[in-house]
Amino acid sequence: MKNYRTSALKQLALMGALTSFAEITSRRLGQLLGISQQAASMEILKLAEQRLIERQIGHKGQRLMISEAGVEVLKKEFLEYKMLFEPVRKLQIHGTVFSGLGEGKYYISQPKYKQQFQKRLLFQPYEGTLNIRVAPSDMPLFERLTFAPGIKIHGFTSKGRTFGDVKCFMAKMQENECAIILPVRTHYTDVMEVISKEHLRSLHDLNDGDAVEIEADTG
Repeated sequence: MKNYRTSALKQLALMGALTSFAEITSRRLGQLLGISQQAASMEILKLAEQRLIERQIGHKGQRLMISEAGVEVLKKEFLEYKMLFEPVRKLQIHGTVFSGLGEGKYYISQPKYKQQFQKRLLFQPYEGTLNIRVAPSDMPLFERLTFAPGIKIHGFTSKGRTFGDVKCFMAKMQENECAIILPVRTHYTDVMEVISKEHLRSLHDLNDGDAVEIEADTG
């Protein structure tokens, strides 16, 4: 999303559209954003198309209110600035356990990955990952990891197949050492994969749907 779209949401919130419908003209929004009335009108339409705002048209003009999706955009922006000016090394990320397709075991068991895990994480992981669906409210924290360098695990080619670079972040789950693993070339996802020398499901008696907290070290 372009920065000025987030700026438009912020201005709408400041004009009273955060929790209720507010009468807002495109002329006024344009003045606040430093753009023309026509450009501001287009921005309002784009925000509505993306379902970031709700729009009502009446005989007196339009009334706008920021949607839940729009509020999440502003929350993300707020948390990113908070992390920038109030840096925190430890992140508490919450989510729920779910069963994956078993792909984690295949990747973790690759010898060239295992060698690097032992060298850089100082433990040999159990051949499998604990899959956690990150809570929507904690997605800005999880996304923060995609921009942090982490501990690099280099990719390789084996038997004609390419295995990509990944990065890890040391973490704790109820005082048990573990690590979050992310593909370096990742796309937007709410799935967090955790590795440990222990079988975390058995260790913590976890079932699908159970709530968990992972404390990640951003380094």
